[in-house]
Amino acid sequence: MNEFKSTLGHIPFESVTRIMDGAKLILQQEDGIVQDAFLILTAPLRGFEKLVIGKDPLFTIKAVMRICGVCHVAHANATAEAIESAVGLFPPRNALLVRELLGLVNRIQTHILPMVSTDMIVEERRSRLVSLIKLYGKVSDYLLKLGGGVTHPPYLTIGGISKVPKWSVLNHLKAKLPKIEEKWEEIKGVLLDEDNLTEIADELRTKIVRNEFLASNLFFGDKYKVSFKGIRTIPYWEYREEPGELVNEATVMVAFYKGKVVEVGPRARLMLFTPFRGVSLFGLYTARILEIDLAFKRIKEILSEINTKAPFRRQNMIFGSGKGIGVYEAPRGTLFHYVKLDGEGKISRLKIISPTMFNIPVIENAVKGLTVEAAEVAVKLFDPCIPCTTHVENVQKN
Repeated sequence: MNEFKSTLGHIPFESVTRIMDGAKLILQQEDGIVQDAFLILTAPLRGFEKLVIGKDPLFTIKAVMRICGVCHVAHANATAEAIESAVGLFPPRNALLVRELLGLVNRIQTHILPMVSTDMIVEERRSRLVSLIKLYGKVSDYLLKLGGGVTHPPYLTIGGISKVPKWSVLNHLKAKLPKIEEKWEEIKGVLLDEDNLTEIADELRTKIVRNEFLASNLFFGDKYKVSFKGIRTIPYWEYREEPGELVNEATVMVAFYKGKVVEVGPRARLMLFTPFRGVSLFGLYTARILEIDLAFKRIKEILSEINTKAPFRRQNMIFGSGKGIGVYEAPRGTLFHYVKLDGEGKISRLKIISPTMFNIPVIENAVKGLTVEAAEVAVKLFDPCIPCTTHVENVQKN
């Protein structure tokens, strides 16, 4: 057995997912079959939890959105809920609806991106997926119109939504949705057509993974369905119990729920809240597609429920001491934000548990027994987020 080698060598992570650099996928293989895997995230720690200490809640929302340029709405929703919970604020129903809608648009955006260059489709058919880019642009317009920006939407703030959408804007977005859904149906046909799928897709169908799953809700998040106290985090090197420079390079913590390794993300949500039973690794692929279907349906419902004559933001907000938890079902899985405010209403502590912190051991276990080529694709299907996972406070090994 060749230690820490694969037929691809030390794979630079830019070849494994769209988030470039900052990680290594190292496969230990024998005769082309993966025996062990190390998903080592090495991106520099950016210390967002420390950055916001002493800052006011309004700044904090803007700051946490910058943790990631892909799942920005997820972090904003989670921190907003945590701060509002800390001081007893209850946003109006309109605000909750718009936040959910923005989050679902962001989910569609995020699910679309890995499909543009998917290894699940045979090379001669991949050109048909270029239309995904146009679909991405059309969906992003909903973030722009309702959130104020295609990324880091500034209207999403403490107490609700800072700008009331016009009735004409909502009607326009409603009218556009059927055509966008129609385009998605065409693309979905390409993604699921058996004649378009690679041999790797067949291999992933044979790999059954029976994980414990964690999810709080199908669409938004429900902090009453999960326990923040049930989370334990440890440094990567402690989780692997492997000495040496290879493991010590990791800059992340690994998260466990009630002492167990748990999978979070699209498949976890569908397994827990729908009849979906995609127990093979191919289920990761179909779960993301199904979540886009469900997101479009829920967006249509939300657009019909928003009442432009009702409030979109809580007025007369007073910030003081308190602590709160926000839970949001981010594109990649369950996201936890814990916040503590001091007597002046400033941030005194922020702790973030991101989805990939849960999924690191899940990913490493899932690829064992696969060919090296299929293992690389399987990691892409989990779509680990490097920026979200390496924001945590630095912990030095003694």
